[in-house]
Amino acid sequence: MQEFLSIPENPDLSGRMLKDYRLLRHLGSGAMADVYLAEQQSLSRHVAVKVLRPEKALNQTAVKRFDQEARAAASLVHGNIVQIHEVGFVDGIHYIVQEYVAGLSLKEWLLERGTLDASAALSVLKQVAAALSKAQQQGIIHRDIKPENLLITPAGEVKVADFGLARVANAPENLSLTQDGTTLGTPLYMSPEQVEGLTLDSRSDLYSLGATIYHLLSGYPPFSGETRLAVALAHVKQQPTSLATIRQDLPAGLVAIVDRLLSKDPLRRPSGPAELIRDVDFVVSASGQFKKDPLSWRIDPQTSTGVAQDVPRNAELLLTGTSAAQETQIRTATLKLDQELSRERTFVETSRRWWLGTAAAALAGIAGGMFIGRSRPRRSLFGRGPR
Repeated sequence: MQEFLSIPENPDLSGRMLKDYRLLRHLGSGAMADVYLAEQQSLSRHVAVKVLRPEKALNQTAVKRFDQEARAAASLVHGNIVQIHEVGFVDGIHYIVQEYVAGLSLKEWLLERGTLDASAALSVLKQVAAALSKAQQQGIIHRDIKPENLLITPAGEVKVADFGLARVANAPENLSLTQDGTTLGTPLYMSPEQVEGLTLDSRSDLYSLGATIYHLLSGYPPFSGETRLAVALAHVKQQPTSLATIRQDLPAGLVAIVDRLLSKDPLRRPSGPAELIRDVDFVVSASGQFKKDPLSWRIDPQTSTGVAQDVPRNAELLLTGTSAAQETQIRTATLKLDQELSRERTFVETSRRWWLGTAAAALAGIAGGMFIGRSRPRRSLFGRGPR
């Protein structure tokens, strides 16, 4: 513990060596970590190094969350997932070395290039589903699929980033490391079951993927509201405007896939990422008119003059996830959400018990009447006396 106390508060470590990594430039800071562009000396390649902030290192829960993020992501080796190269601790510093992706996020794509066409949307669906399929095999749920966490390389590959909220499905409950039992995630894309704090599986990530694709096709998220709480509750109670009325150029098969992904009931969604991939393949094969490599793009050599220019403009968000201020807002909102849902569940349960009691009494009355009726002599239909 004394090792952490010797570190200055939030120092800029640029120029420092962490084992084989020279930290070249500070990219940004989040609630948990500072992120640096670094060069791995032995392999002469650029990597991103995420360093746990000194004040967080004093908090054992924060250290566990940082370690959980690293271990969850490190176990996922897949072409559509930002790779973790190393998890280390040296000179009192906890750090994660991960693949550096010099590319756009889908949020940037939307802002700079507009909504996706059908080909690009289907490509995103299939590639992210492939990443989630790998995570499902490892028992890992991402829990924060959103445009900011989906990176596009110049070759058009989609990389899923930031498993910082990942939960290992078979881990003990006390290792889920949610804050004060609240629901973590981004309300704009959060599944109804995640909003309500219920048990999650891969179908929750599929819902978030559906909400993300809806945003990328329509230009806005499926639900909006004045507060995070209002948005979160909308996922539970409201239906989004159908994409069929917003984008009449989209094939019916793609619209049907998004509608199914956004089903409130997880049982109505694809059973898992593998089924989603089959659905996408069916839509593509049925049309045969989709573009090859619809997401490919190039870094303009006229504006790219080296490492500094290759850094994504939203590196703070891409590589560190939620900022400290945003995390405080999310925590406050989710606490209110938990309270609201708790009150609603209490009301529903009280109403359910009242109706069950009333129904039971009515049934008892009906049964009693039937017994009395059966004990009396039965008369013929023509009134001729008992038979």
